Amino acid sequence: MIEITVKVPSRLSQPLQEIADKRFEGSLIAVMQAALESYLLSKQAEREKLKQLVQEIRREVTARGGIDEKDLNRRIREYRKAAYPRK
Repeated sequence: MIEITVKVPSRLSQPLQEIADKRFEGSLIAVMQAALESYLLSKQAEREKLKQLVQEIRREVTARGGIDEKDLNRRIREYRKAAYPRK
């Protein structure tokens, strides 16, 4: 078990206490645990969405006949030149 001390800015302390009182029987620890769990779950969901998107792109590329390394490198160079033109 990890014990953490958190200093909350005064502008957040009142809203935090209100959340604790309304939804967590006054427990600030429960509020912080819920916030951390929510953050971690949202990050996992973002990673899962990215993984699905990459798989979808791979399937589409494969369905169109694939792409060889030279062509991929050429396309990356072209994209970078268009996206980041030299000044």
